[in-house]
Amino acid sequence: MDWITPLYLLMAVLLVLMNGFFVLAEFALVKVRATRIEELAREGNRSARMAREMVSHLDSYLSATQLGITVASLGLGWIGEPAFAGLIEAVIGRPGWWSPAVRHTFSAIVAFAIITFLHIWIGELAPKSLAIRRPEQSALAIAYPMRWAYFAFYLPMRVLNGASNWLLRRMGLKAGTSEVAHSEQELRMLLSSAQASGEFSLNRLLVLENIFDLGKQTVRDAMIPWSDVKHLTQSATGDEVLRAVAEHRFSRWPVLDRATGKPVGYLLAKDLVVAGPGAREWARLTRPLRIVRPGDSLEATLQQLQRDGANMAVVMEHGRPIGLITLEDILEEIVGRIEDEYPRLPKLFLKDALAYGGVDLHLTAQTPDEAIRALAALIPKEHLPPNAAVAALAIAREKQVPTDVGPGLAIPHARCPALRNPILVFGRCADGLRFSPRAVEPARLLFLLVTPAERPNLQVFFLAQIASIARSEFVRERLLRAQSREEVIEIIAAADPAVTG
Repeated sequence: MDWITPLYLLMAVLLVLMNGFFVLAEFALVKVRATRIEELAREGNRSARMAREMVSHLDSYLSATQLGITVASLGLGWIGEPAFAGLIEAVIGRPGWWSPAVRHTFSAIVAFAIITFLHIWIGELAPKSLAIRRPEQSALAIAYPMRWAYFAFYLPMRVLNGASNWLLRRMGLKAGTSEVAHSEQELRMLLSSAQASGEFSLNRLLVLENIFDLGKQTVRDAMIPWSDVKHLTQSATGDEVLRAVAEHRFSRWPVLDRATGKPVGYLLAKDLVVAGPGAREWARLTRPLRIVRPGDSLEATLQQLQRDGANMAVVMEHGRPIGLITLEDILEEIVGRIEDEYPRLPKLFLKDALAYGGVDLHLTAQTPDEAIRALAALIPKEHLPPNAAVAALAIAREKQVPTDVGPGLAIPHARCPALRNPILVFGRCADGLRFSPRAVEPARLLFLLVTPAERPNLQVFFLAQIASIARSEFVRERLLRAQSREEVIEIIAAADPAVTG
């Protein structure tokens, strides 16, 4: 064996490592989260700044990795097989053992097997797995070497990219951008996956989901029906106004024209206090009242109220008021129920909603749809409006956004028209069900929530209550070990934030 064989062996090992480096770089750049790299770059991490540059020019750097992988693979085939074949042939080449032809063939086969094994093991699988499992660390580690490789390959890449773009144009295709924005549905799935992995709380996920839904909801979904609105008429005396304010304790009062019944403004109770004796001439204290339509989106209405510095607007349809919308009503669609010092609604408890529903501790469904149907079947018919399709509503909502919110928890929910009271059904599935392909673990605890469609804020309120319960590992373990319906109700009642908070 001459000196050239060890040199070729060393070059073969280096080419395997080179191939592995470019595979690591390729998968790291594709898998790493650009937002995390941006965060590290802003903290002053120099490698992160370099990686940020690569992620922002992903096409160019992926071309460099592909060129590096190709060069390394071709070089390995050119140098590696002869090097290992020469080494093996020297070992088994003693006179009288095999004929030269057999010896050469055997050496070539074994050398090919060794090169293939090393190429796949060290040059492909190991770096790929490392980049997938540790994308952030991998991207930071390859940042500077990859930058140098990019400059080394710059001229060949320009030629290759030009040839590639020419071919695409001949095929009638245009070169795409390296960044493609996520759709709303993708963002929902990403947030759900991040929450299930423990990145943030379930309460926060529900708030984010409600923010996405805000653009699809209308004023009619959140407004207070006009029949429930306390208002004043211009003909009311100062004493009548003061008595109404003292009795109902609202801070803002719509004022109507007595003849037409149309709103002419609103009265701020604080203005009465400031006016003092002049409060008897209260009509001059009236402020302008904004008008919105029932079909206006909540998102646009929120922006309008913020822009005008207003706290409420009257909802008009066909020339008459049909409801009232306030900033509080819109915010309740996002964060759930908000109460001031004078609550308008009685406290609502999960155990009361559960009393209208049911408990199944031995759910045997094989799919999420089967589980929802089984839980919906537990609701007594007297608690539902005629022809209520609870299961169909919940399944349709589930197909839009899976509610496998983890850990091991799913909250399918729906809004049912003409429903009188919120209904909660609890189910426990021993084997668990995956409501989403991205679920970290199967959901063993299921809550089916049904709320009146006419009171959308109730759904947000109860989802927030269930989310608060789900945060406690102790409560989850107790629910998994519960032996009876009564024990489940006791656990939920004890953990209900409306009781404990």
